[in-house]
Amino acid sequence: MDGEEIIAVQPQGRFRSDNGAALASAAATGLGIAWLPDCVTHEYLASGTLVPVMTRYPLPVGGVYVVRPPGPRPSRKVRILSELLVESFERNPHL
Repeated sequence: MDGEEIIAVQPQGRFRSDNGAALASAAATGLGIAWLPDCVTHEYLASGTLVPVMTRYPLPVGGVYVVRPPGPRPSRKVRILSELLVESFERNPHL
């Protein structure tokens, strides 16, 4: 976003991954830039290995969702995992 204008970027490069840790490591070694959640970049930012770029252009806020099998009563293990995740993200919103 630039004010009210949406700016689309189509990055191109030699390295692709769907693994945040691999992308952070690649960016930290100088391979390029990456758009990653704070929970992946926190230690890199704290150490100065990675630095924020394009701070004038805020990114859209993301969400975290639990997708579970349909039905009014999830299994005990699904319910416990869902509750654990909700509690964890409430306690540590930067995860």
